[in-house]
Amino acid sequence: MYKLCKTEQSAKRQKEIEHALLSLMNEIPYSQISITELCEKIDIPRKAFYRYFDSKEDALQGLLEHTITDYYTANTPNIGAPRSLERELCQFFVFWREKQEFLDALEANNLTGLLIDACVNFPVHNLIKLERFFPNDPQTLRHAIFRFAVVGLIFHMLEWYRSGYAHTVEDMARFSIRMLCSPIFPSLSQLGFNEDEIKKILNNENNC
Repeated sequence: MYKLCKTEQSAKRQKEIEHALLSLMNEIPYSQISITELCEKIDIPRKAFYRYFDSKEDALQGLLEHTITDYYTANTPNIGAPRSLERELCQFFVFWREKQEFLDALEANNLTGLLIDACVNFPVHNLIKLERFFPNDPQTLRHAIFRFAVVGLIFHMLEWYRSGYAHTVEDMARFSIRMLCSPIFPSLSQLGFNEDEIKKILNNENNC
């Protein structure tokens, strides 16, 4: 695991190493990058690397998690301020469009799955109180529902990236609102399922 930095200077050095890794990943395959090459990229001794990371994989994990942290830091709404789902989703897509170098590196190395994993496992409970959205559900189900939505949203963003940003940010926000706020299948009976049975299950869940 990457190491938690106690000073601003050490945090800056840690991010320099992470971004050196990002730069190398856009030049040569990740599997071929050595810690020695990484250190040479920013002219630091090899032992300095181990002050911040135990391995190359830890440096990549740090890069992923710090990128996600940057998103939340830049886009966490002010307490009490009026919110707009469309505006906040636009900010989400703008952020990732500006991270094209980062996405290029992951895509070139078949590592976009790690981004999905990092987003799903990010400790968002420190920022979002899920019980406000799912007051009648147990904690495990709240997290499962939230992760389901996160995976869909990140996958949606990656498909947009792979299309060369074929849609506008505003269109992507509107598509996402439909995905997040409307049932996936408005009428399950059209798929051959018994809707009465499903309603009964949902009612029992809400009464638990």
